[in-house]
This record gives sequence, structure tokens and C-alpha cells, in this order.
Amino acid sequence: MFAVTLAPAFANVIHFTGQIVEDPCNISPGVHRLSITCPQDKKMTTQQVSYQEAINGNVPAADRATVSMKYINPQKSLAIVQVDYR
Repeated sequence: MFAVTLAPAFANVIHFTGQIVEDPCNISPGVHRLSITCPQDKKMTTQQVSYQEAINGNVPAADRATVSMKYINPQKSLAIVQVDYR
């Protein structure tokens, strides 16, 4: 005889309280770099980041977010850009 006991699945619930008070950063790809435009002190600031800088690690973007990039194909023609807001 074989018996199996399954524990009930538990789900974590995240509650968000508050509001978003500024727009997110805008990422625009270029030929050799990313343009990262973020709100800062009620005005938009733009930072230029090379693809190599983004690949090598997190690049601070106007002290609002970090940006990283990873190629997803061997030809290095497709990439994922990740923005983590603080």
C-alpha cells in the first residue's frame, strides 16, 4: 500500500499601501547606448549609458533606479534591459 499526503499550497500576499508620485524612467535604445530619462526634483534628467556599461553591472540612473542589460541571443541583436526602481 502506498499513501501520499499533500500539504496545502500557501500563497504569499503582498499588500501595497501608498501611491506612485512620479513617472517611471523612460529607456530609449540608440546605436551604441541607452538614453535613460528619469524625473528628478520635478524635472526630467537624461543620462547616456553605453551597452557595455549596462552589461557589466547595474548603472545608476539619476539616483532613482538601476539599469542592467543581458543579451539573449549569440548575435547580440536582442537584449533584455531591466530597470529596478528604488
